[in-house]
Amino acid sequence: MRSLAQFRPHLRAAAKRHPDITFTKVDTEAEQALAAAANITSIPTLMAFKNKTLVFSQPGALNATGLEEVIQAVKNLDMDKLRADAAQEPA
Repeated sequence: MRSLAQFRPHLRAAAKRHPDITFTKVDTEAEQALAAAANITSIPTLMAFKNKTLVFSQPGALNATGLEEVIQAVKNLDMDKLRADAAQEPA
């Protein structure tokens, strides 16, 4: 598994390639309630939100290719279809 130090340059490069995306980090020591609410149990944990909806969460760092694949998958998500499919699932 890659460390946060190894992951950080990939994240910075991705932020430059994708100025339409907001990249941020959370200090889990200072924001313990947020970390608990997000079920963060490992550092780093990569999370992606689209239209204020959590659509990806994975503990551990990714290589540059894996990060780009996640970014493209999130960009390509059809949120209307995702919501419609979720509404059709039994409770």
